[in-house]
Amino acid sequence: VLATVATGVVGLDVDGRVLIANPRAVDLLGSPLAEGASFTATLHDAWSELGRVVTRFLSDPVHADSAAELNVDGRRIALQLTPLGPDVSGVVLALNDVTDLSRAERVLAWGEMARQVAHEIKNPLTPVRLGIQHLQRAHRDGQADFDRTLNDTAQRILVEIERLDTIARAFSRFAAPTDEAQPLERIDVGAVANEVVQLYRLAGEGAAVDLHAPEQVWARARRDEVKEVLVNLLENARNAGARTITLGVADGRVTVTDDGEGIPVELLPRIFEPRFSTTTSGSGLGLPIVRRLVEGWGGTVEVESRPGEGTTVTVRLAA
Repeated sequence: VLATVATGVVGLDVDGRVLIANPRAVDLLGSPLAEGASFTATLHDAWSELGRVVTRFLSDPVHADSAAELNVDGRRIALQLTPLGPDVSGVVLALNDVTDLSRAERVLAWGEMARQVAHEIKNPLTPVRLGIQHLQRAHRDGQADFDRTLNDTAQRILVEIERLDTIARAFSRFAAPTDEAQPLERIDVGAVANEVVQLYRLAGEGAAVDLHAPEQVWARARRDEVKEVLVNLLENARNAGARTITLGVADGRVTVTDDGEGIPVELLPRIFEPRFSTTTSGSGLGLPIVRRLVEGWGGTVEVESRPGEGTTVTVRLAA
């Protein structure tokens, strides 16, 4: 059966020696995988990360990751590790090349993205068009208070133009290549958080924002991007109906906790999808942008939420 399955399967003993390997695994890894051979020693350099994952799992199967996604020579490989027996006398690896699936998903995502862009742009364009038509009629009819009409309508048009600019910048930000980013630098995350919170308090609108941040909490990131991440997270909390938002900064992490509506359990796996949103406003790119930026610094983003109680977003940073 193993000889015919499309999944690469490798069985290793507790010392990392090959017990069994099917033809798909041999083909995928490009190594002979002879019985009794050291698995890590037979791997090519491109598969070094796989060797490290397997070594960690054999050393501590309770706490090590049992799944991973590897990038090998431009291919995306999904890896699943299963202990061999209750006493963990080894491990079984299952490897799947999901490159083509990933490409298909990206094509579908960008197709949806294009439709979302068209929809988001159409919304502000409608009042712009109506405003211009209103001005044309008022001018043609010689309206007595035309100057006032011109000023009021122009202000409304400018607001909609600002909306268009915000939408364009959001989609551009999400699509921007990461290799164009500035180098990482050591920044005081607490100081950036304080700056963002002060701006929110000056605005005097929406939820109250409480800040818990000691001085000089350092991390490697990009200052403007940290500010963008915090603004996105605070806006998400505000849009979720939060009355109070708590922004906490400590060594290695930033947390944003709100008492808003929360996110249903079935929707949590989708919150990082571009275009997906739990609210009726916005581009649906807030959290995808947050994750893209944070991962660009070598960090991670985690979300915990309870419907009716609120949400906590944790950003873990590299020191």
